[in-house]
Amino acid sequence: MAAVKGQALYKLVAREMRKAIARGTWRPGEQIPTEDKLTALYGVSRPTVRQAVAELRADGLLDVQQGRGTFVRGPQPEQSATIEIERTVICFGDQYHCPAGWHDAETPTVYRVRLEQSAAEILHGEEGEAAYLVERVYTHEASGIRARYTALLPMEQITGTLLAQQPEVFNTEAYAALAAEHGAIEWREGVSARMPNPDERAALHVPEGVPLLVSQRVTRTQSEARPLMLETLTMTAGATQLAITHRPVAR
Repeated sequence: MAAVKGQALYKLVAREMRKAIARGTWRPGEQIPTEDKLTALYGVSRPTVRQAVAELRADGLLDVQQGRGTFVRGPQPEQSATIEIERTVICFGDQYHCPAGWHDAETPTVYRVRLEQSAAEILHGEEGEAAYLVERVYTHEASGIRARYTALLPMEQITGTLLAQQPEVFNTEAYAALAAEHGAIEWREGVSARMPNPDERAALHVPEGVPLLVSQRVTRTQSEARPLMLETLTMTAGATQLAITHRPVAR
């Protein structure tokens, strides 16, 4: 198989494998040829075959079963209902509330870290800046969905607040502490999707071939839109939607 200029060889192999699945050469539930047979069939190396298989796994077309082999995935059962995860923040005076329904599935952990470039850009900080990283694993009471939550707290923004001593407090307490120190706050939230790595799939109980829903919320000052904290919530995207309520504020 000759590679097309500018296109990785494994993508060409993946394309041919998709064709084999589409025309029924490999049927749903059927084991595909072994790695040795695929390398001979397409005239490529083992690493190229593995990359092609990984791409089709990420697309939900193949299912690798430990000790048995790789199989074509059959039709997946439809979810009976969509689970709505409420992400609204409600403020009463100097108190902040988020909808209940989550509880810690594991003991929270706190690390002293240095900001990586991507996080530093979001937080308008410097790469290598000192911060706390809080990690939690939540379970949603109504649905049983597991979610990984992280909060990045730059040291510069939490000095003089209770977060400098207790960074593991819940986000509502963090909002109150940041508002008391920096004035009125607001949030900017973005949602994206990506495929999980093996550790995430195991920790969050995500089925094979199902992507993750990733919500990133930046707490920032209202006056200057200066970022103060970055929260990331990661969960299965299967039959899950995020709901955020917006209320206009009279000025």
